Amino acid sequence: MRLSKKQRKEVWSKSGGVCWYCGQCLLEKGWHADHFEPLLRQHSYIRDMSKPIPTIKAVDTGISLYPQNDHIGNMVPSCAPCNLFKAALDVELFRQEIKAQIERLRKASSGFRIAERLGIIEGHESKDVVFWYEQQSINANP
Repeated sequence: MRLSKKQRKEVWSKSGGVCWYCGQCLLEKGWHADHFEPLLRQHSYIRDMSKPIPTIKAVDTGISLYPQNDHIGNMVPSCAPCNLFKAALDVELFRQEIKAQIERLRKASSGFRIAERLGIIEGHESKDVVFWYEQQSINANP
């Protein structure tokens, strides 16, 4: 769904210009209108044998598996990092993926482990992920 300027302003106004998820202030340009309940687009997969190492490429068919979710009432303002990370996840899977980042960083990054040992950062898998809209007691269904 391509939004008009008026519709983008309506989505932006749902939060007063902050990201629905992390609460970051959104600039006039560069923010995303996220489908709170995802659309899940259908893809076809094409094997590319033209390269020395064959690859498989996903191609968007343009078909949405949940077209009923493609309306302005389901759209919320989001910063680009939150929207791109959330991708086609529902909000609970998004929450789980954010929590999983701590252990992934701990395993993959010696810098993260050093910063933890020095007390510069604290990674707590047990801490709940609470989104901005939840802190504001805004209805989960925008």
